Amino acid sequence: MFVARPTPGTKTLLRDVARERLRAEIISGRLRPGQRLDDDELALQLGCSRTPVREALADLGRLGLVELRANRYTRVAVPRDEDVLPALQALGLLFGGVVRLAVPSLSDRSRSSLFRRLGVLLDCMQEPGWMPTADAATPVYRTFINECHNPMLSAALLSSLDGLTFRLRNDRLHEALPWEHIRNGVVALRIAVDGRDGRLAERATWAVHLLPDPDRADTGDGDDDPLRGHAER
Repeated sequence: MFVARPTPGTKTLLRDVARERLRAEIISGRLRPGQRLDDDELALQLGCSRTPVREALADLGRLGLVELRANRYTRVAVPRDEDVLPALQALGLLFGGVVRLAVPSLSDRSRSSLFRRLGVLLDCMQEPGWMPTADAATPVYRTFINECHNPMLSAALLSSLDGLTFRLRNDRLHEALPWEHIRNGVVALRIAVDGRDGRLAERATWAVHLLPDPDRADTGDGDDDPLRGHAER
């Protein structure tokens, strides 16, 4: 599967190496949802002892990438249908702040790059399954994070990004979400990026992640809920 080349140092460094290797394998799909993870096998493959492997698995468990059941099993987490919307909205709340801060100060090069990548994302959203959309969305998230000038906010999003996006890896994702509404949000985000409009970019980001429009009064009639009509169809 893979062979780690740990840097000589402390046990903490070995844990970090093991965690990053395992995280990359899970995010890439080479370790599949539900796949059992054996401490001894992983330690052999990673070239370290069981202790840093166990610590790495515990860290990944806190991120939601691994499920640990004492005396039963340790396995790659299995995304659940009921987690899709909460994960998407949590991602949107964090990402909206990053976008609002980043967009007004984008350089011409970054603005052009994001405009192009959002166009690619729109095209990939037409493809079946979650993989094309996920592959196109990842560089968009990363670019906005890199362009945000609030390191604490960027760090908060980065620490949550893998766990939240992993929960969106659902084969029925296109059936579960109102994709026309989401596509409209991406189009609005692209316009906001082109115009360096931070507030519009935040509103568009909330729409993409199925959050209520922050600039609309809550009338209590559900008209701002993009899932309402989708669920009734």
